[in-house]
Amino acid sequence: MITDFKEIENSALNLDRKNKARLADKLLQSIQGKIDPEIEQAWVDEVQKRKESLKSGDASLHSATDVLKEARKRIEK
Repeated sequence: MITDFKEIENSALNLDRKNKARLADKLLQSIQGKIDPEIEQAWVDEVQKRKESLKSGDASLHSATDVLKEARKRIEK
């Protein structure tokens, strides 16, 4: 069994993207506690809604640079 932090870290960094995400989720749950299933489902639903909105063209993506530039303009008024 791996017990050295560096070994664990190296093993984790060598995981594929999906398993890294699963591991990150498990680690966060161990720190924060279990997430309310209703809240988690609400976020899943929201992500799906936004994804469909992008696919259909009802929404669009903007770079962080452009968003911050626009926000600064509005604040200065």
